[in-house]
Amino acid sequence: NLDLSRGYDHDVTAWTKVAGRDDLSDGHAFGLGAFNTVFFENSLTDKPIMMRVCASCTETHKRIYYRRLNPVTGTFDLLNNILFHRNDGDGQNKWTEDFTLHSTYEDAQVGANPWGCPNNAFNYGAPFYGECSPTGDRVREQYSIFNWDHGRRDVAYYVNTPEGTGVEELDLDAPTTARFEGFTDVDLGSPSIEGKTFIMEPKNKRRALVEGEGGPIIVTGSGHDIWGEHDAGHFLSQPWSGDIDVSVHLSDFNGVVNTWAKAGIMLRSDNSNNAVHVFGFLSGGYGALLGARRSTGQYSTHGGNWYQTDPIQKSSWIRLTKIGDHVKCFFKNNEEEDWMLKGSMDLRFPEDTYRVGLAVTSHHNSYVSEVIFEDFSVEQYNSPTFSPTISSAPTVWEPLIEIGGGRAGTLTYYQDSDISKYRAYGTGIWGTSDSFFYDNRQKQLDDGAFDVITYIKYFHTGYEWAKGGIMIRDTNDPDSAHAFLGVRGNYVGVTFQTRATAGATTDHHQTNFVPNHMTWIRLSKPADSGTITAYYKIAEADEWMEMGSADIAFTGSSVYVGTAVTPGEPSGNGSVQLETIGYEVIDATR
Repeated sequence: NLDLSRGYDHDVTAWTKVAGRDDLSDGHAFGLGAFNTVFFENSLTDKPIMMRVCASCTETHKRIYYRRLNPVTGTFDLLNNILFHRNDGDGQNKWTEDFTLHSTYEDAQVGANPWGCPNNAFNYGAPFYGECSPTGDRVREQYSIFNWDHGRRDVAYYVNTPEGTGVEELDLDAPTTARFEGFTDVDLGSPSIEGKTFIMEPKNKRRALVEGEGGPIIVTGSGHDIWGEHDAGHFLSQPWSGDIDVSVHLSDFNGVVNTWAKAGIMLRSDNSNNAVHVFGFLSGGYGALLGARRSTGQYSTHGGNWYQTDPIQKSSWIRLTKIGDHVKCFFKNNEEEDWMLKGSMDLRFPEDTYRVGLAVTSHHNSYVSEVIFEDFSVEQYNSPTFSPTISSAPTVWEPLIEIGGGRAGTLTYYQDSDISKYRAYGTGIWGTSDSFFYDNRQKQLDDGAFDVITYIKYFHTGYEWAKGGIMIRDTNDPDSAHAFLGVRGNYVGVTFQTRATAGATTDHHQTNFVPNHMTWIRLSKPADSGTITAYYKIAEADEWMEMGSADIAFTGSSVYVGTAVTPGEPSGNGSVQLETIGYEVIDATR
C-alpha cells in the first residue's frame, strides 16, 4: 500500500491554478477580480491560454488548451461561465470568435491545429470542450460542471501565468508577508466553502507608492451571514488596542448571489462566531450600513440608517473611528468627497483590546463572494487637538523632543509586536538647521563602539522631503552635527546624510531605492572615532550594503541616538507617519 492520492503537479513557473474539483480541489475557484488579473493582465502570451487537465478523460482530452482571442467586457465572469454554465456567456464565450481549442501548448501559442467540432457546431451543453476533438469527430462525456455530481470530477484549470504573478494567495507564515505581521486570516463560524485572502500587485504602482504600502487585498467569503446571534464569513484581521481610525476603498464586489451579501471593515473582540463586533459594510443590493453585536451571543443591531444611492452603489469608501467606547461610521462614493457620518453607537471591548480587519460574507453557504479592497489604512486615532482620549494608551517612551520647535508629535509603542508608531511634524532635516520629532536617548561615548539598527515597516506621506529613520546627534540643538539614515518621501529610497559640525550645511551622501519604504537600516560608530558608517538591507537575512562614511564632530562625553521623523513640510502643519520594528542600540567590539 503506497498510500497514493490523485493530483496534478503543475509547473509553477509557467502556470497558476485557478480552479479544481474533488481530488484536484485545493479550495474555491478564483473570483472575477483574481481571475481577470492573472489571465488577461499577466499571461505569458499575447493571447492568454487556459489548460484543463482531466485524469480520467480519454487520452486526447486529458489536456486541452483554450486560446482566448478577445478580452471580455463589463462584469462577465469567464471562469464562472466555464465551470458552472452551459451556454456561450451571452455571446462573450463563442467558439472560433472568442476562443479556439488545441492539443498542445505550442499549438495554442500560435493558434496552430485548432480542434474541430461535429457539423462545425460547438455543443455548449458540454462546457469548455463542446464535444469537439483534434479530428473534429464527436467525443462524448468529457465535460465537467462543477456543481453537478455527474460528469468528470477529476478536473482542474490552469492559466499560463507564473504562480504568484499579479495575484498571490496570502501565506501568513511566508517571510514576504511582513505587511501582515500579527494578522489572522480565518473563517468565522463554519461556512461550507473556505474563504481566502489574496494580495494583488498595485494596478497603479506609482499611486500605490505615494499613497500606501502594498497592493489591493482580495478577500473571499462564503457563509450564511454576518448578522443574528452567530456569524459565518471570512475575516482578515490584526490585533489592536485603544482608539483607532481605519478606512478602506471597497472597489469591487463580485460573486453576489444574494443581495444581503456583506463586505467591509470590522472591529471584533475575537474570532469566535458570536463575538462582540461593529461592522461598517456595503451590502450586495441595499446600500451601506453600520451593524454591530454589543454583547457576546446577542442578536445583531444597527446604528444609523441605510446609506443608498440611485442606482444602489456597487463600491464604496468606508471608515470607522473608535474613541473610547464610541464608534462612528462614515461612507463616501468618490475619493474626492468629504466623509459623511452615517451611523454611530457605543460598545465596549474587554480591556479595550480587539481585532480590526476586513470581513466578507456571501449570505449563501454554497457560493463565494469576492471583494477587492484598496488603500486599507489602520491608524491610532489622534483627536484634532492632539489631547489624550479616554482610552487607555499603550506604553509611551521618553524623552520625546520637537527639535527646532513646532507641533508636538506622538509615539505609540506596542510591546507584543515591538512596533513603534510615530506621527510627526516639522519643516525638515536639511540645510543648517533642523525641525523634526526625535525619540532619543543618551549614549555615553566611553562605552565604546555601537550600532543603531531598526526596520522601517511603514512610512506614509505625500511630502517629497519627508524623512524617517535613525540618527546619531551631537546635541539636541536645531543646528547640531549629526548623521541620519532613513527613508525619504515620494518613495525615493533610503538616504544617508550628515552635518559634520554645528551650523554647517547638511551633506547628502547616497540614496538607494527600496521597495515600499521597507528596509533594515544601521548606523555604526567605532570606539574613539567620530566616523559614522551607514548600511541598509532589504530582508533580515540579506548581507548589509554600505552606503558610505562621514566624520562627525562630537563635542561632549555623550551623543543622542534615536528615531528622527519629519514631514519636511514648510508650514509646519503637515504630518507624517512612521512605523518601525526591532529598534536596538547594540554595543560592538570594533
